[in-house]
Amino acid sequence: MRSSTHIAWIVGSTLATATPFDLPSDYHRYAPRAEVISWKPCENTNRTIMCGRFEVPLDYHDAAAGKASLAVARYPATKQPKKGTLFLNPGGPGASGVDLVISEESEQISNATGGYYDLVSWDPRGVGLTHPRSGCFNTSVEEQAFWERTIPYNGLEARGDFTDQTDLDAFFVQVPKVDELMVKLGQKCLQYSPDTFQYVGTTATVRDMVALHDHLEGPDTPINYWGFSYGSAIGIYFVNMFPDRVGRVVLDGVVDPVYWANVPAHESWAISIQSADRGFSGFVQACAAAGPNDCALASENSTAESITNGLWTMINNAYRFTKEMGGKTWYSSARMRNHLLGCMYSPTDWPMFAKTFAGISEYLADPSSASAKRIKRALDLEIPPPRPFFRSNLLESRQTSSNGTRPLRDYAFHAITCGDAVDARNVTTRMVFEELVRTAREVSPMFGPIWGDAGLYCHRWPVRAVERYTGPWNKTLSNPILIIGNEADPITPFASAKKVADALGDSAVLVEQDDYGHTSLAMHSACTLSILERYFIDNTLPSADMFCGTNQTLFPGSGVTKDAIGSSNSSGSSNNSTSGSSSTSSGGLRLEGMPLKKLLVAVAAFGCAFVLPLV
Repeated sequence: MRSSTHIAWIVGSTLATATPFDLPSDYHRYAPRAEVISWKPCENTNRTIMCGRFEVPLDYHDAAAGKASLAVARYPATKQPKKGTLFLNPGGPGASGVDLVISEESEQISNATGGYYDLVSWDPRGVGLTHPRSGCFNTSVEEQAFWERTIPYNGLEARGDFTDQTDLDAFFVQVPKVDELMVKLGQKCLQYSPDTFQYVGTTATVRDMVALHDHLEGPDTPINYWGFSYGSAIGIYFVNMFPDRVGRVVLDGVVDPVYWANVPAHESWAISIQSADRGFSGFVQACAAAGPNDCALASENSTAESITNGLWTMINNAYRFTKEMGGKTWYSSARMRNHLLGCMYSPTDWPMFAKTFAGISEYLADPSSASAKRIKRALDLEIPPPRPFFRSNLLESRQTSSNGTRPLRDYAFHAITCGDAVDARNVTTRMVFEELVRTAREVSPMFGPIWGDAGLYCHRWPVRAVERYTGPWNKTLSNPILIIGNEADPITPFASAKKVADALGDSAVLVEQDDYGHTSLAMHSACTLSILERYFIDNTLPSADMFCGTNQTLFPGSGVTKDAIGSSNSSGSSNNSTSGSSSTSSGGLRLEGMPLKKLLVAVAAFGCAFVLPLV
């Protein structure tokens, strides 16, 4: 029984042994840049997967700023003639591209694209093994002491839909403390990593990808790219910054670029989770339809409403228990909301999530009961240890803290998000708090009160990237691209995918996938997979936008599918549904005889950050 957040943690810790080569001992930021990548087999991996370093200017408009050293990994094409290089990004921001390529899932991605491409990814600036890092603390002990017993660490405690005046008063009284914390975070980051953060951001990442491509494939040739979640933002920036260099590009689980780059960053949370409640509704409906034999939260007479009420009771009991424990418990209402949001990422894991939530609900109903200790022991084996509610790099840096306790995390999530964000000087921390309350009331009572989006920090982040692309977002492209959005994606709503596709007009084809979960890989769709296959192999796209169905069983054994519980209302669905849009497990592209679920877990994990999964 693993949650998607737990899966993310497992993947990160598993891949940590596959270490690319360390920074050369003679490396110096201001030394001349190396012109080539010295490829060598990655450690502890298939010997065909190669790792190396590629040096790029820190500032493409000022050579005096020095250089960065990107950690790069390559999975070779398995078929000839090779069609080129396909660049990948797993999301975050802050997830490691190197770890994606050196994982066993790279074989599945290769199969999905026909095997004709070298798969290349890298740790973007500030992330993982790329240098310079976006570090902020000397030791994990220092980091823990900085965040402990704050809202960004413990989360926002609230009953129900966050309308109780006592909870609101307790929340707003924290404004001065959190404001001071944000200011001090910026100061610590600049002190620990001076003259670094202004060179971190999506615009620079795009230029780095172009430089990598020019080195590997030659200049002035089309660039191929597949970006998941936040990786879609890299793709959106790329096609608009370099419209004449666009090859085969897929944006999958799409970020709204306007809310990313053009409006105050704290407003993006409401946009990100606008479909999360739709996914939650699907979860409880599927559970009720599956019944107690297949969903641990259900009873003989359960309805979607009764299961929903039970989960609200769990949250309220967690709130009460947290108060009784003086805040010293993992089982807080904040973490329960967060755990539920993580559940929405991966419908494949809904049966396991249901079992976890059933155990938590039983424990919190009476923590002093005779069976409570037994239940808690079982839960402790399944639930990851507490981590701060702010998101740092999912796959922790392999650099060990000076006291040797655990690897130090980087702060690439903050650095990239806020480096890209508009410098909204009139935003206050009080306004950020008020926006969370508004989001809870108007967008999602369940998930609105979650504290974790990096945009909440950006008004106090001390730097912006030296180069920020802010649009336009509607360039005419040299090759049409494929945009995929899930109908009930919990963190990158379909509306964002449609907005990007509408802006690009004839330069994009939009696929709306009728499923739950994050990115197109969340549920199997032969329709979507066949479109991907034709695009990567033949550069062929449908002549119009498509609606692709799924028929994956949500609670195995029950036969419950999304269609069986009723398709959610979809805004902007295309009428170009074909017989292929009602996918079957035997239709469309198959990966090694499996419906892509292993790849889903890996990519969803890479694309999410620990504790609060986003993009």
